[in-house]
Amino acid sequence: MTCHNRRDTTIRCLKALLSQKPGANVALFVTDDGSTDGTPDAIKSVMPNASVLSGTGHLYWAAGMALAEGAAVADRPDYLLWLNDDTVLKPDALKGLLALSDQAPGAIIVGACEDPETGSPTYGGRIRIDFHPQRLRRLGVSTKPQRADTFHGNVVLIPMAVRRRVGPIDGAFPHAYADDDYGLRATALGIPILQAPGVAASCRIEDATWPMSDTLRTRWNWLGSPKGLPWRAQVRYLRRHGDWRWPLLLVAGQAKRLTGLGR
Repeated sequence: MTCHNRRDTTIRCLKALLSQKPGANVALFVTDDGSTDGTPDAIKSVMPNASVLSGTGHLYWAAGMALAEGAAVADRPDYLLWLNDDTVLKPDALKGLLALSDQAPGAIIVGACEDPETGSPTYGGRIRIDFHPQRLRRLGVSTKPQRADTFHGNVVLIPMAVRRRVGPIDGAFPHAYADDDYGLRATALGIPILQAPGVAASCRIEDATWPMSDTLRTRWNWLGSPKGLPWRAQVRYLRRHGDWRWPLLLVAGQAKRLTGLGR
């Protein structure tokens, strides 16, 4: 996990994790990215044995997850579980993920999330629509496992044998792209990605606050921000997962966003 200045949200997530009865030993590795609201102490009060790594305050999701993952791997676990700190697991979520992993031991297992108020699907497995590596459709909730091409990183169970093949989370991405990148890297290696049946957790859609109606300068600044779509991250992602058209996709996407015609 990685977190920054949302103590109550993080603790709610951890309490749901502690309520799981998966028949496994669970250890927490979390990057606290410079929180000033007492999050590290609160984590330790709930999980005294947690490994809390300190970030600079400028790591954001991808680099924070990469730091925590490196520490977790050094502990030689059987599985890695990615868990967003705003995600609240259902009581039997981890048990269900592990059961599906037993049935498909070489697969990455993704948990579907729903909005806690409306019950609408929010995060989970994703499938590619066409040649554009960022045109992805979220899977719906099903009573059966579903194949995916990649995933949102909210609830993801990765066997260590799979992690050794795919490698680490790419912490060179500032915030977005790292989860999609990981899934597409796995798919390229022929590693199955399965969304588990039912709903594993609740999590609201994060509002990106895209400045559609603001000035060109505002949109440019937002695009270059870590939580926007910085062009270096786009180049890294599109070159890796697109075809020969990736420069055209980069230019077209930037132009649409800067002119306010797209997100």
